[in-house]
Amino acid sequence: MIPQFSFFELQRQFKQHGPDFVGQLQAKYGDVFVTRPPLLPPLYFVTDRLLSHELLVRQSPPLEKPKLLRRVTQSSFGNGLFTSMGDFWRQQRKLMQPVFHHGRIGRFAERMVHHTEQRLAGWHDGDLVTIDGEMHALTFTIVVDALFSADAGEQTDVVARAMHDLGLGLAAQSKSLPLALLPEWAPLPALRQKRRGAQTLSRLVQAMIAERRAIGEADSPPDLLSMLLFTRDVDTGEQMDAQQIQDELVTLFIAGHETTAVLLAWIWVLLTKHPEVETLLYEELVTVLNGRSPTLNDLSQLPYTQGIVKEALRLYPPAWFLFREPAEPITIAAGTIAAGSILFLFPYTVQRDGRTFANATSFCPERWVDGFERNLPKGAYFPFGMGSRVCIGNGFATMEAQLLLATIAQRFHLEAIDEAQIVSGATTLGFAKPVRVRLEERVMLPILAQE
Repeated sequence: MIPQFSFFELQRQFKQHGPDFVGQLQAKYGDVFVTRPPLLPPLYFVTDRLLSHELLVRQSPPLEKPKLLRRVTQSSFGNGLFTSMGDFWRQQRKLMQPVFHHGRIGRFAERMVHHTEQRLAGWHDGDLVTIDGEMHALTFTIVVDALFSADAGEQTDVVARAMHDLGLGLAAQSKSLPLALLPEWAPLPALRQKRRGAQTLSRLVQAMIAERRAIGEADSPPDLLSMLLFTRDVDTGEQMDAQQIQDELVTLFIAGHETTAVLLAWIWVLLTKHPEVETLLYEELVTVLNGRSPTLNDLSQLPYTQGIVKEALRLYPPAWFLFREPAEPITIAAGTIAAGSILFLFPYTVQRDGRTFANATSFCPERWVDGFERNLPKGAYFPFGMGSRVCIGNGFATMEAQLLLATIAQRFHLEAIDEAQIVSGATTLGFAKPVRVRLEERVMLPILAQE
């Protein structure tokens, strides 16, 4: 029998304790438990690593995105990878996979560092900045450049306003069941704002697509828009149509901006609390880079930098839970999960489980050396999901996080002024309120050659 708890308890406690409340429920009810809210299917919570792996990797037929989630997000993401299903999703994944090959996304490394150094030019010793705001602004610039190149240069403010409108509308729907159940055309402020953002992005992207097609592949800039526009299926020679390219670009824009910004913000919060980690990071950067800008080839020589990113992803995965819906009943050891139920799987909770990780809630980047990740048991670490629907942009995101961390940490030490608190009721693990930090510019001392 699968233990059941009160939906009203969830609503009340979640607002107070956020994601940590799931761990409290796990301690009380075990690794699988259910709540039955009014007007919705049963909600099953899965906090076991092996069952998470079974459901996301081995389940046949595979679990799909819940209908309610697709209903809320499809007006924003269209039929992109985040919301599409079945054969159409498989075809799109096949078409897009080569675009995100390590060799192709590596070309964006230099531009990521360039934009970071431009941002740092506006930072000054002693300044107070909100670190979450700074990271959102920086990753926004980077993702606009990666997706649209110079085409969006004069329209960055338009894109920013559209994304702001779209994001606020989505956030309002995620926090209000009645709003999520209403038709998208309903004349309410949040839904009007969401429609306005989606329509602006659509006009912008469609204009860019038309321009690229007019000038041709050879003369188009080597950004993700061009890659998607001119990529062909190796078997059929088919290309994506304009609507599908738009849907994928909007999906990549939203995912590539928000999640990386949240990850970087948490990295800086963790470093301000662990000066010994920051010291080791700085020593590695000075030893390898000696003050110069990092490159893609440097990342393999910066294992501690990589360990910091991986450990931050373990403790604060930006997408801290996943939704899935079974099309058929699923039988597990604890009982049967009915078709049409909604399953929640929690990287945040699983990755903090003391049965798998020693000092599970401590920030220990050194744990990731010497092949630690290769030896982890199945389902123990999945900050980008796992199975066939693992995030297609995970390589892009981790490369960006490592390069930005290396670039900034060489130049500045950040001292936290405010305590970071996790926002409750949101799909990404952001801050409940802005976190200010004081900037301390480093004096770079070159390493003298050893005789």
